[in-house]
Amino acid sequence: MNVRNKLSAPETELFIESYDSYYSIIFSTVYSKINNFHDAEDISQEVFIRFHDKIGEIENPRKWLFGCLRNAVFDHYKQKHHRDEDIDTIFDDIALGYVNGFRDTRMILKNTMDELFEETGNRDAPLFELIAVYNYSFAEAARHMNLNYKQARYRYKAVALKLSEKLREKGIERVEDLL
Repeated sequence: MNVRNKLSAPETELFIESYDSYYSIIFSTVYSKINNFHDAEDISQEVFIRFHDKIGEIENPRKWLFGCLRNAVFDHYKQKHHRDEDIDTIFDDIALGYVNGFRDTRMILKNTMDELFEETGNRDAPLFELIAVYNYSFAEAARHMNLNYKQARYRYKAVALKLSEKLREKGIERVEDLL
């Protein structure tokens, strides 16, 4: 990989700020997905090398870093010759979208979910909460709810769509706006 030698002063400041803000969460997320400390360090380093190389083109560092993290973990699994279905389940949860430590964000999401389930009497509330709140994968939630993988994924996505609509009603266009 070709790394530029010099960044402009604003780019250097952005890189340092982004590294300080996001390295620990990038590392812990990678580690939670691959369970190998040294590989997690290597992948996290790779994410920030790619960030360094593209920094002049990036509008939203947090969004870009998490997208890159996802790609780097997929690349790692492919290099280790894991089966495609194993790779597909790595990020079946939405943990990255909800990991940020901001109490207000979690409260907004929880209140909106409660309102949605109260209004709709949605039978899929437990499934959604297993995946979104308790970090179950689609496969784990499906087993727990006596569903197959495709049913769990479909029902989850239907609830997520309704939740997105509910958030838009509150003036929140994207979940990323909360993060």
